[in-house]
Amino acid sequence: MACLDTTILIDLLRSNLQLKRRALDKIEQLSVGGQTIATTRFNLAELYLGIELSDNPQKNYQEINDIFEYLDLVLEFNDFSAQTFGRIASHLRRIGHPAGDFDMLIASTSLAAGHALLVTRNPSHFSGIPDLTVESY
Repeated sequence: MACLDTTILIDLLRSNLQLKRRALDKIEQLSVGGQTIATTRFNLAELYLGIELSDNPQKNYQEINDIFEYLDLVLEFNDFSAQTFGRIASHLRRIGHPAGDFDMLIASTSLAAGHALLVTRNPSHFSGIPDLTVESY
């Protein structure tokens, strides 16, 4: 099972054809490999923030619907996710490598749902998180 970070979702919507092709190729590779493709509700929240800050929110809201054709499911934050968040956040603070709250929420939701593989263009945002495998594209 693979969880897509916001970066790959944004790249699917970009007009930059090179980034879009890299994102599509990675998703195809995961699908052919039998991976369930997911993202978290937090990743969608980050997309919606970007839409609201854009010059053309109405157009961007229409484009975001295209994202769902690539997803098998959207992961929700639950009690186990919250416990996992606490474990991740405390571990990263103890080792002197705190991460952004959204990144830790994304990682904890993914791990709690059994998605130990996170796909991102910014692997450094998730470095040091125990049990999480991070792949770039």
